[in-house]
Parts: sequence; C-alpha cells; structure tokens
Amino acid sequence: MRFTKHIIAMALLKVFAENKERSKNRFNIIGKPDQQGNLEYVLQATFTDEERAVTGEVLLELQSRKLLIPTYADMVSPGDWLVITSKGEQALKNETIDELDELLVGLHSEYDLLGMRRGMYEAIASKHTDWQRHAAASGRELVTKVLHTISPDDLVRAQPDFLANNTSQHNLTRKQRIKYFLSKKQGHARKATYQLLRALMI
Repeated sequence: MRFTKHIIAMALLKVFAENKERSKNRFNIIGKPDQQGNLEYVLQATFTDEERAVTGEVLLELQSRKLLIPTYADMVSPGDWLVITSKGEQALKNETIDELDELLVGLHSEYDLLGMRRGMYEAIASKHTDWQRHAAASGRELVTKVLHTISPDDLVRAQPDFLANNTSQHNLTRKQRIKYFLSKKQGHARKATYQLLRALMI
C-alpha cells in the first residue's frame, strides 16, 4: 500500500480543516471506485480498493478519538456529515493521531521520536525487500531513544547503587534506565511513560 495510516489521517484532517465551519460528507471525502473523492485529489492518487477501505477505517478512528464529529444536521444521513474539532486541529498541528503519538511528544525529547515511529510503519506499509528488518530496526531505535530521554546516562550513573555494565555500549542497561525512571517519577508522568514503554515493547 502506498500510504500509511498516518499519512491518510493527516490528509483527512487537513481536508476537514479547510473551511472548517462547513461539514463534509464522509463518502465525498473517501470517494467511490467510479468517483474520485476529495482525499484522492489531495493525495494526487486513485485509490485501490484496499486504500479506500483503509481510509474508511482511519476516518472512523478519527471519529472515535473525537478529532472529527458528526453534525447530525442532515435529515437523510445525519451521521455522515462531519466537522473537525479543536482537538482535531491540535492533532493536525502536532501531527499526532493517537495516544502513543501524544505520549511521545510529551517527552519533549531531543530525538525525533515521531519520525522514528513513522519510519517503522512506513517500512511495514512498503513491503519492500527486507522490510521486516528495517521495521524492527526502527522500532528498536525508538525504544532506545525513549529510554535515553527518560533516563539520561549521567543521572543513571550518579545513582548510589549503580554498577557499570561493560557489555553494553553506554556501560548501563535498559533495566537500569527503567529502574532509575520508576524510582524518580511519580503520579501521572510515571503512569503515562509506563504505558508508553509497554506499548512500544509489545
């Protein structure tokens, strides 16, 4: 498939953000096999059946997260006319489409964590030669940079019980980084980052 879900989601939000006061019909956006939709025009592509189906799925996901909502103003198909919400506009601005994206942005990392996540999914979507290895490498790098962000080397090494691990590149392990973070962070920040690490490692 030529487009990842993220590309489709951002394009959808962009379409709805234009003349945002006016509702737009989902089927006019998605299009039909014999009728090009607005999104195809924006992406300058004619969708395959699979791409059109995925676009429909992404549209429903955006609704479930309240980035788009139906107006219920139309008498014939009240649930099919949608507008973008303020949350949707913020998602478009930040390029975040789900909770994991929001958690990654919330880390305020010096690394391009969102870009790494996008790279992983782009490799999966491309199905090019050796795509599995590229996707796995991107995922592994993302987890590594998240751990480096929440547990910097100098702070982990400064712990009274720190023991250098000579088998790792930075002389410390992932386990030591996670232990440091969990010992320092409390409340929502700790819970959110735990959810993030769990999501990344599944």
